[in-house]
Amino acid sequence: MFSLTVCFGPTNMVWALLFKEKAKAFQYHLDISAAMNRDAPGTLIAEDDFGQSITIVLTDVHGIALEDLDQIEEARILRSLANARGEVKARQRAATDPVIRQAQQGPAVISPMGGQRFNG
Repeated sequence: MFSLTVCFGPTNMVWALLFKEKAKAFQYHLDISAAMNRDAPGTLIAEDDFGQSITIVLTDVHGIALEDLDQIEEARILRSLANARGEVKARQRAATDPVIRQAQQGPAVISPMGGQRFNG
């Protein structure tokens, strides 16, 4: 699955189109990029694979992004795994850190009788 995000208009409106295959998304990406590079007037009608259709004034396009959503998903998974590994390493280091260990043990308890037992 591929997402083509187009930023356009005076308010930088963003619209994302979704495509099942890369070829169609890539072709729209090329068409819009080419029009942006030559500042050509005109419009482009783009329709994705899920019923969305937009008409874009090509001179109003400020930027576009083509994303492979399967790769994006893999990147999110890898980032999450890296974060989880970092958390484990932080807990391991915290277990051996003298300041943290002292704080986890709590404050020292002072006996009111100076450590002597009262056998009244």
